[in-house]
Amino acid sequence: MANWTQEDGAPKAVTNPADVSTIAKISSGDVAAVPCLIPSFADAVKLLNARYSCLVLDTHRRHISLSPVHLRKKRTGIREELDAELLKYSSSLKGVPVAYDNIKVVGQHGDIHDDQGFVHLNIEASFVVFKPKTGSKLVGVINKTGVGHVGCLVHGCFNASVVKPSLLSSEQWRDSGLCVGQSLEFEVFQLDADAAGVLLIRGRLEKCRCGQRFLLLISSNATIHKNNTNIG
Repeated sequence: MANWTQEDGAPKAVTNPADVSTIAKISSGDVAAVPCLIPSFADAVKLLNARYSCLVLDTHRRHISLSPVHLRKKRTGIREELDAELLKYSSSLKGVPVAYDNIKVVGQHGDIHDDQGFVHLNIEASFVVFKPKTGSKLVGVINKTGVGHVGCLVHGCFNASVVKPSLLSSEQWRDSGLCVGQSLEFEVFQLDADAAGVLLIRGRLEKCRCGQRFLLLISSNATIHKNNTNIG
């Protein structure tokens, strides 16, 4: 049994990795590496009340297997393990952890099982968790435009593929005015996670108000253009 009465420093704010690459499958079936930023815990908390954020704050208790190398630096070891799980789907959290803080070791002792070198302990921490569902509304920033979809980053972290509305022709979609850097509201119609736990989001425009206004505007512009062509 390992004694945890000697703490290796006071609780510190979590410093998340500044830059990671996530793998996202887009609607064409291609796989592309998309760089994104993991927000700090403070920044993630600010997003909780944003419209359509699908973020929740959850205090969660979980088990950690700590390598012997971190025996005297257990908070460093805990942070390294939690950092590795950010932006990956967690079945225990029922969502994707974005950031965490307020780590507490539960109990004064860790356990060593049989002849295993790892020290087992329970921790509690505050997590900001991304929990979209089918039918949820999200807002992303367009980072890619294609023939049949646009790619978006949600919260600067999560890749989403918003498919071309079936009512629009390829020409109307091409001339829609959507471009990289614009914000786009959409509805989630499919959620999945790959083997690595990376969330795969597919969205559509038809069933959200902004999307309906967008489609109406495109249709109106197409009608005006057609009438002007006939007059000419």
